Amino acid sequence: MLAASEKRPVRTGSGRETLDKPMTRAQARRWGDRHMPADLKAAGFETIIFASDPIINGGTFFRVNYGKKC
Repeated sequence: MLAASEKRPVRTGSGRETLDKPMTRAQARRWGDRHMPADLKAAGFETIIFASDPIINGGTFFRVNYGKKC
């Protein structure tokens, strides 16, 4: 189980772009909310934070994604 205070590197985009400092899940969500493209925000998208699994994803990190709930 992931602790709320656990800090991990944060990746953005589809590549391996990593932000400067590790963040908690809540900090990563706030970063994603602040940096969401205006067209996605206008279309009703929201920030979704993916927590990686070292075995499946080859590392431990958070990834900022944007999606829409159905």
